[in-house]
Amino acid sequence: MVRLDAAGFRLLQVSDEALMREILRDTSRVYRKASLMRRLGAITGEGLLINDGELWKRHRRLANPALAAGSLPRYVPAMYAAVARTCAHWRGACADTPVDLVTELSHTTLVSLLDSIFGMRDDAQMLGGRVTRVSGVIHALLDELVRHGSALAAPPLSWPTPGNLRFRRRIAEANAILDDIIARRREVLTETEVAPDLLGQWLQQRRRDPGHFSAGEMRDELMTMLIAGHHSLAIALAWAVYHLALDADLQAAVQAEVDAVPDLPQTPEDLPQLPLARGVLLEALRLYPQPPILLREATADHSLGGYRIRAGDQLLLSIPALHHDPRHWPQPQRFDPRRFTDFSTDGMMQAHHLGFGGGPRSCIGRRFALLEGVLVLAGVLRAFRLRTVISDATPVPPRFAGMLVPSAPLLVRVQAR
Repeated sequence: MVRLDAAGFRLLQVSDEALMREILRDTSRVYRKASLMRRLGAITGEGLLINDGELWKRHRRLANPALAAGSLPRYVPAMYAAVARTCAHWRGACADTPVDLVTELSHTTLVSLLDSIFGMRDDAQMLGGRVTRVSGVIHALLDELVRHGSALAAPPLSWPTPGNLRFRRRIAEANAILDDIIARRREVLTETEVAPDLLGQWLQQRRRDPGHFSAGEMRDELMTMLIAGHHSLAIALAWAVYHLALDADLQAAVQAEVDAVPDLPQTPEDLPQLPLARGVLLEALRLYPQPPILLREATADHSLGGYRIRAGDQLLLSIPALHHDPRHWPQPQRFDPRRFTDFSTDGMMQAHHLGFGGGPRSCIGRRFALLEGVLVLAGVLRAFRLRTVISDATPVPPRFAGMLVPSAPLLVRVQAR
């Protein structure tokens, strides 16, 4: 544990696995989301990303059914359609030029999310500039999110600084987009429709139960999903595809695995059919966790592993420290998806992997992300052979920008199989 006092905060970086488990499991007695994290409420409102206590329990309970394993098959057609759209684009526009993986896969995950979560599956909607608008605003907000969430002494948003005014305009634009999407989905949704999208299910529940999410609460949760389920998954997938392009033997092994199954997965229970493809995604999340830190705040004085913790202390859990610990991960710098051949994704924290957080507040969308991630990898590898632009180049290192993003574009060339 390393202590840093700065800007009125006592900030404690935690790198020990046992201490991390204790902190993540005890979310009701002495720990809550950190003050540094709760600043993000300006973007996410009272969404699951930052809320606590009884409000968090209510939101988690209401959100769970639509993201439970049994509900995921209804989202698979949207995932397939997004991958097919990406592959068609790569066969055409990207046939002779390098593919920028972060840009391309961000578009893939956004199109999939807009269909499966928001019910936007009409080509006119997709191509009418709304995808570009949503993506542009979200990426701009993420830049501001890093600035506000990472700075220990960011000025209050009520101050009329140029940065704050720009930030508030972007929030207003993003909220207006989401309010419009919710209103349009409500208008066309019938009572007898079996809604294939999460928003449609929530709106139907609201009609039956006035205690379900209000329109404002839906907007907060949808904003959280756009940030956590679109951008973070896209970055993890970009790293995964990049490493496949770096290692021709690994790529061939995953392609053989994918080619051997008649049908790609339809449910989380099908993922063991593609253990190596799943391992590629899990290994990308081990080396490049999204996000690489978890933040908690102590609500009372107590002892943690022999250290005296005071109320108000901000605890920063370093996931890379755990994910590079050679006691748990032999040759931790090596990209080796075979580590996960017999890995259970239901007990990831117990297996020293915090790619989706840990404890009661682990990521509610982890099954959705794993299913979509494996489908994207399998679809791409069925269609293309991949190679890096410069074969003998040193792999691109990551940098911290809220997420572990590449310090230079991840460029690959694609060749149709």
